[in-house]
Amino acid sequence: MPLRTLLAIILTVLFLVGRWNLQRLGVDPDTIDFESILERSVATVLIEPRMWLVLVGVPLIVLMEMDASGDARAQSGRAEARTSVGIFFVLGFYLVTTIAWTPNDNPFPAVVDICLMLVTLLVIERAARNDKFVEAFWLWLELLLIAIGAFALFTQLFPAPATSADLPGRLSILGGGPNILGRFLGMLCLLMVAQSLRQGGGLRWSIAWRIVTAAVALILLLQTGSRGAFAGLLVGLLTLLFVRRMNVKLIGIGAIVIFSFVYLFKVILNADTIEYIDERWFVTTFEEGYLSARDVLLAEAYRLWLERPVFGGGLDSFEYYTFGLDRYPHNLVMQMAQEGGIVAALLLLAWIVHVILNSWHGRNHYTEIGLSMTALIFGCALFSGDFYDSRLMFIFGVLTISSADIGASRQTLSAMEDEDRGLGLIGMTPSGPAADER
Repeated sequence: MPLRTLLAIILTVLFLVGRWNLQRLGVDPDTIDFESILERSVATVLIEPRMWLVLVGVPLIVLMEMDASGDARAQSGRAEARTSVGIFFVLGFYLVTTIAWTPNDNPFPAVVDICLMLVTLLVIERAARNDKFVEAFWLWLELLLIAIGAFALFTQLFPAPATSADLPGRLSILGGGPNILGRFLGMLCLLMVAQSLRQGGGLRWSIAWRIVTAAVALILLLQTGSRGAFAGLLVGLLTLLFVRRMNVKLIGIGAIVIFSFVYLFKVILNADTIEYIDERWFVTTFEEGYLSARDVLLAEAYRLWLERPVFGGGLDSFEYYTFGLDRYPHNLVMQMAQEGGIVAALLLLAWIVHVILNSWHGRNHYTEIGLSMTALIFGCALFSGDFYDSRLMFIFGVLTISSADIGASRQTLSAMEDEDRGLGLIGMTPSGPAADER
């Protein structure tokens, strides 16, 4: 197996595993008597697979660099991608420095989150210089999301006896939360729609099964009850529609997904589940205006920001200042403003603007997918999760900028010696105005 493929698999697993830890396999640090809070925090981090996946990813990228060191085909990468990582480094470094005035006596887990994200971004930026890594990454992400969707569908069709403390009726798998599952299902739906645009004209089998998959993912997303994930999916689809410049094919695929959704909705779900979805989405959300206290958290974060508008209240301090109301405000922008003040909020805004401006030039299929997925995660981050839960936004953003020159590099490679022809992307489909006219 090529190193780039192995690294792509490891990174996709890393992105999706989140903070899942070995406690769910019986390795529980609570059974160990630790005298120090810091020691307990270290033990908790060490049983999280994300730590070990990052530690495996670093030597793999080093081996890839060594393997390509004498190869004229090795690319230097885009300066814009390195700038994006640099902006995140400044943001992360500043957030770490805020522990100097945070009231939280144990910010160690939050510091680990930031460090892991930074190392992951560095690995992604280096790996994305290889065109085939980009292709392998999206392939394996698609396969893993399909596997998650299939497992969720199996759980829905063959439910086990209720053993979870989750809200009744909300779909979740493997002990994870319904909001996280909702994000993955939203990513699956968006990715299926975007990949359908890569195919040629006509309703081929490769398009048909993706349309059905997108419709099923949308149904399961509704079953999770995650309104943030649904809002993120809408943001992602609108972004895809915008970058495709109101592509007629995209609108047609969207219409077919909706028709498939209407049909499969009653086929997959039973009467009780349909009643729950109606209660959750139409009655509770639209008629009663229930927002899971998100409005209260947002108001508290805004109030705390006004008290310390420039430098913020410090890393992981929201729970302390709100007397245990919640660990974070479930809004990425307000979390940055509350913890790091206007300094952190402006750095986040600078990163977002940088990604948007630098991914538009050299537009191709991968930048369109990457920018749409970045928008999806950002939409989700405005309603649920914390800074680390938004890691995919930063990862997709860096990957999007790194992919902007894929089309140009393909043309360069085709003009090189015969021995270099094998480097081109398999089935690479150009995008932008020229492709839209096809």
